[in-house]
Amino acid sequence: MRGKISKLSSLTLAALLAISTLMVLAPMSVKASPTTVEVINPLNGTHDFNFTSDTTNVGDQFDVDIMVFGTSDMDLQNWQVKVTWDASMLSFVSIWLPDNHVFAPIDKSLGVPPPLGRSMSTPAPLVDPDAVTWGCTYINDPYWTFNGTGILCKVKLQITKDVSQGGPTEIHCTLGLGKIVDETFILNHLGSDITVNQGDLITGTFRYSWVMPSYYPTLYIKPAISKPAKIGDIVPLQIWVKNVHQGWEIIGFQFSLMWDTKFIEPASPYYTNGTFLEGFQYFPGGVMYAADINTHSRPMPLTPIPDDYNYSMFGLIMLPDSPIPYHTPFPHTSPDGLLMTVYFKAIYETISPVEDWTWIEFIDFKVDEDTYALNQYINTVPASAEDCHYRAPMKILGLAIDLYTQYDPPYGGQGPDMPSDMFGPQQLVDLFALVTYNEYPVQQKLVGFEVRHGDYVFWREAATDEKGIAHVSFRLPWPCEDPVAEIFGKWIVIATVEVAEQVKNDTLGFWVWWKVEVLSVEPKQTEFVQRKTGGDDLLFTLEYATYSMQTINVTLTTTVYDELGFFIGSDYLTTTVGWGEYKYYDYLACETPPLKTYDPWDITIPLPTNAVVGKGTVFGNAFDKFPWLGGTPYCPEVTNTIDFYIAKP
Repeated sequence: MRGKISKLSSLTLAALLAISTLMVLAPMSVKASPTTVEVINPLNGTHDFNFTSDTTNVGDQFDVDIMVFGTSDMDLQNWQVKVTWDASMLSFVSIWLPDNHVFAPIDKSLGVPPPLGRSMSTPAPLVDPDAVTWGCTYINDPYWTFNGTGILCKVKLQITKDVSQGGPTEIHCTLGLGKIVDETFILNHLGSDITVNQGDLITGTFRYSWVMPSYYPTLYIKPAISKPAKIGDIVPLQIWVKNVHQGWEIIGFQFSLMWDTKFIEPASPYYTNGTFLEGFQYFPGGVMYAADINTHSRPMPLTPIPDDYNYSMFGLIMLPDSPIPYHTPFPHTSPDGLLMTVYFKAIYETISPVEDWTWIEFIDFKVDEDTYALNQYINTVPASAEDCHYRAPMKILGLAIDLYTQYDPPYGGQGPDMPSDMFGPQQLVDLFALVTYNEYPVQQKLVGFEVRHGDYVFWREAATDEKGIAHVSFRLPWPCEDPVAEIFGKWIVIATVEVAEQVKNDTLGFWVWWKVEVLSVEPKQTEFVQRKTGGDDLLFTLEYATYSMQTINVTLTTTVYDELGFFIGSDYLTTTVGWGEYKYYDYLACETPPLKTYDPWDITIPLPTNAVVGKGTVFGNAFDKFPWLGGTPYCPEVTNTIDFYIAKP
């Protein structure tokens, strides 16, 4: 027996103490019992740990339960296990006693609160690249042992080897248990072996497989609705991609755009590079762009386009890097990024109130013909596409009025009955009304303004200046009681003018909300184990969103307290939010502006050794910049709704 547990000296000492106190009270015979020690998947209760590339990435971690299945007379007081794996596929993260481990019931029955639990010896684990050895001895005073089925410990492992469609498409290894008696054993209160044969050590199987992703990338255009103000305007169209799953291993894209030649023509320069693929190449010029511009004829076997349409074909590919020929440009699922910007000129207009619409379309007559992605194996991956709805500029003759806010076009709502970008609490709203007759400014005319939101209804007026613009302003109110319910939401303004007994008006809508809103901050798990040698990292996710059409800077922060209110860690993320394009919505039909949400911010905060055991709290904030630099909050502070605990080992 001495040789069996010599690897864990503190376990040996605890076992000898238990034996010396109980030797005179019990016989030395060992009862044979059908007992097994098994590797169990806590998610499904089986011995199988199966993962697929559509939901799991390299670097992800998973838990392994080591359980004993015994009888009512097992008499367990000491255990040691050696858990093994293939070091080329997996690596060790941590090992710990969960709340429901086999020796926990006696503490609960005696009402001993943590961290004052009964004496248990859990020496530091012995960690090798392909194994971890650990054990626990329960000091039996008063007498108590465990019988039946329960969990000995939990092990956390990390996936380190990838799978791909180019191979290997699958990896697997045994999650084993070390040799019985020498490396893995269970003992009774006398320190004698409880009978477990080598065949009673039930191993598990880790398997990681590549599967075809369940969705394809999507090409789309920003803005989705394009409305140039006048003939001759240059119309920039951003070509974006979304839903790019890393499992496709994509390195390039090809697409063709077609358009009605009555409405627009290519402008010069015709395109500029994007930012998506450049973010993942390692040297300047690591992405190649190509374009075949403004053509009508399509060589066989390409599908012809309508007679009054032209098209352009674009290609972009991430070049191989040396010495590594490929590295995945997609570290997350469903990324969203800009591929390039193309430019057109408006060459046709209508006269109000006539509108004329067309589509700027991706050519997608056939799969793999014009619009698709390319993976690193030079295979095509189908791609879906979302087109752009284009309205010709509208010339307004006679008397006209255009109501808009202080934001630059088109974000101020320039144009008839167009919405403005959002405003934040207590923000100053500048209202401008441009009055023209046959497109020439009319000055010294009185313009009436009416503002409406719920119970707020008020009026202003101003005279037009030499540019034909009348201007008034007001600051959004902020009452003392429940200002969010009273002020947030849709505001509508109407401006009216009369010239030579002709009356014209224009309406404007805008949304009032937090400029940036932290939606939630939650722990990724409900328990983090504390240790004096360094505990589990605290893991959180923060979700945030905005209604802003324009991009704005934001500094997101998280701060963590322990149960006694001690600060134990913080982190921050500086980024930009906002659609980056004008988003039309029909406010007169009770529509609300589209909310832009983002992939959650994943936060890792080291757990300091001084953090007390107990319930923790995490706080999430959004600032325009750090308060130290004069920054102020965008929205109220958010805290976790899911409880998490810092637990003793």
